[in-house]
Amino acid sequence: MTRIDFIFSYWLFLWYLLYLFRIVNYNPKFAIFCGFIENISILSLMFYYGTKKKLILLFFIMFILLKIIPLYSIWNTKITAKDITATTFLFIIYLVWMSFNNKKPSDFKNQTLDLILHNRNTLPGMTILNKII
Repeated sequence: MTRIDFIFSYWLFLWYLLYLFRIVNYNPKFAIFCGFIENISILSLMFYYGTKKKLILLFFIMFILLKIIPLYSIWNTKITAKDITATTFLFIIYLVWMSFNNKKPSDFKNQTLDLILHNRNTLPGMTILNKII
């Protein structure tokens, strides 16, 4: 299973929680919306390539928890240039963290392709959900 700190969606969710509880002022709406678009693309590819229905369900549940609910709860907030800059800065920190841990962006592209094409689930949230369901 992939470590949770290697998945950018969890970084965004943590940012969302920090914003929700007013610990940080930068709004994660732009970042979550970008993740929303990416997840819609992944879901579309999962349907197109015939990924197992159970994996699609698990991915969709995580999509709801990590993207749809947070995005819905902050939908009426404004996105500022500072929020977009904060998103860029966080992504750069994430890339440095990945590099520090000897991970490349292609590792995660391959992980996503394994999920879609070969029905291999190594994502932490989906793995935990799979044990519950």
